[in-house]
Amino acid sequence: MIVIFTFILGYIIFLIRRIFFTKPSITLQADHVISTKLQKYDASQIECIYINYRRIGFKMYGKRLVPMDLCFYFKRDQETAGVEAVHEWAARNDKEIKHKFFQTLA
Repeated sequence: MIVIFTFILGYIIFLIRRIFFTKPSITLQADHVISTKLQKYDASQIECIYINYRRIGFKMYGKRLVPMDLCFYFKRDQETAGVEAVHEWAARNDKEIKHKFFQTLA
């Protein structure tokens, strides 16, 4: 029982550390996105872009949840320019932007 409790507690600490102490960085290129895990996603793989308050996520075709590495926030001082860049990328690649709550896939 103690081993299971220790494992669960360790996993919770890992998740909290990952959420609060990682600096996500998404790169928007002409026809693809480079995620926080340096994975390249072609624009044809992305169904739409979700925006929920300050959180932004790129939803893949055939997936119900947004992958954690395609979910990010902008710093407050870069938020206006960043959201504008996302809108430009979406228009250039003909992707719909939906302002609604979304869940992430860890």
